[in-house]
Amino acid sequence: MDAIASREKYRQYVRPEAGLVSRRIFHDEEIYRAELDRIFKRAWLYLAHESEVPDPGDFVHVYMGEEAVILCRDRDGQLYGLVNSCRHRGNRVCRVDRGNARSFVCSYHGWAYNTKGNLIGVPGKTELYKDDIDQPSLGLVRVARIDSYKGLVFGTFDPEAPSLEEFLGDMRWGLDLLLDQGDLVAAPGVVRWNIEGNWKFAADNAIGDMYHAAWTHRSAMLAGHLGGNGAQSLAQYAPTREQKGITLLTAYGHGLNADFAEANEVDLGSPLAAWRLDPAIQARLGPVRSRVQRSNMNVFPNLFVNSGSRDLMVRHPRGPGRMEVRKTVLVDRNASEETRRMQIRSSNRHFGPAGMFEQDDGENWDQSTHGARSLAARDRDLHYAMKLGRARLTRLGDSPPLIEDLVNEHAQLWLYHCWAEFMDAASWPELRAAHTQPTDHFRCATT
Repeated sequence: MDAIASREKYRQYVRPEAGLVSRRIFHDEEIYRAELDRIFKRAWLYLAHESEVPDPGDFVHVYMGEEAVILCRDRDGQLYGLVNSCRHRGNRVCRVDRGNARSFVCSYHGWAYNTKGNLIGVPGKTELYKDDIDQPSLGLVRVARIDSYKGLVFGTFDPEAPSLEEFLGDMRWGLDLLLDQGDLVAAPGVVRWNIEGNWKFAADNAIGDMYHAAWTHRSAMLAGHLGGNGAQSLAQYAPTREQKGITLLTAYGHGLNADFAEANEVDLGSPLAAWRLDPAIQARLGPVRSRVQRSNMNVFPNLFVNSGSRDLMVRHPRGPGRMEVRKTVLVDRNASEETRRMQIRSSNRHFGPAGMFEQDDGENWDQSTHGARSLAARDRDLHYAMKLGRARLTRLGDSPPLIEDLVNEHAQLWLYHCWAEFMDAASWPELRAAHTQPTDHFRCATT
C-alpha cells in the first residue's frame, strides 16, 4: 500500500472535536497533488448549465480540477465530456471557450475527433501508417459519467462514484432555493479571473461564513452597496446581532447558510423579486425556503452558489496558492431583456472580478494562504471552534435536518472533516463505507 493510501494520513490535519485545522493543508504541494487525485478525480464536479449547450454540436470548454474538458452535445442529443488532449502528442484539440462543431481537429498533426470523442481522421493513415493504426482505441479520453440536476451538469472521472442523486443528497433541498425560482437559463458568456489563494479558503467562505460580512465588507456596505443606509446594513449583519437563519450540512461535504428576510427587507417592487410573488414558485419552495433572503452554498468541492445573485461560481484549483474562477449568472428565460440586464449588473457588482464583495474576499483568501506558509506559526492550527458542541439538528417544515442558527463555524468544520475522508479513502467503496454524517461530526442530537 502506498503512503497516500495509508489510513488516517490526512485525518491528522483536521480535528473537528477540537475545532482545529492544520495550516499545512493550505500550502503543501504534496497535499495539493493528492487533492487532484483523491478529490477532483473522484467527486462529481459541476461543469456547466444545460442551456449553455442546447443544440447538437454545441460545446463549452470547462475544467475538472486542472483537467481541460470539452462538454459537448452530440448529434444524438447526448452530452459527452472529453478530455481536451490529443491522443497523438497530447496537444489541445479545442482552443476556444464555446461554439458549435462537427469535429475537433488537433492543430499539431491534424488528428480529428467527432463530438463523441472518436478518432475519425488521421492524415497519412494509408500513405504513412500503411493503415496500421487502431483508430477505435485512440479516441479522446472521456469523462466516465455525466448527469444533471435541474439544468446543472456534473461529471466524474470515477466509474465507481455513486449516482449524482446520492452525491447531492439533501443538498438538493438547498439548491432548489435557486433552481425553483423560475425557468432559469445561463446568461450569454462566462466571466473568468484568477485569484491568489488556496481553493479551500474560498469553499470555507462559501459554505457558511456569516461571521466575516460586517468586517470584511464594511466599506462596501457603508457605500450603500446593499442599498439604503450603509449603517443599517452594517447593523443588520453585525456578528454580535442575533440573526435569524439556518445552516444546512449534508453528506459528502456540502452545505449552506441562509438568512431569513423580514417583511421590510425585501423590495417586492423590484423585477428581481418577481418570483416571490408567484404562487406556484412559493408552493414549490414551501414555507421555510420562501422566507429566505439569500443563501450561500458550496457543493463539494468547489461550486459556490448564491440564490440571491443567482451566481454559479466554480473555483478551479491552479496550485496550492492560486485558483481560477468561472462565473455564470442565471436569468429567468421569460424575463424582459431589461430585467435580465439588471440581474447581470447586480451579480457583477457583487461577485464579479471587480465586484465590491469579491475583491474583499479574494484579498482575504490571498492573505490567509500566505499566513498558512508562516514558518513561525506553522505549528499553530487555525481555530474553527465557534459554538463547537452546541449545535442541535432539527427539521423546519419540509426541510432535511438542519441547524437553526446562522453565525457559526459548523459548516467549515464539516467541510474539512469530509475533505479528510475523501483524502484518506483509497476508493469510492472505501469512502462510502467510512463516511460519517453531521450528527457523528458535531455530536448533535436530532430534536
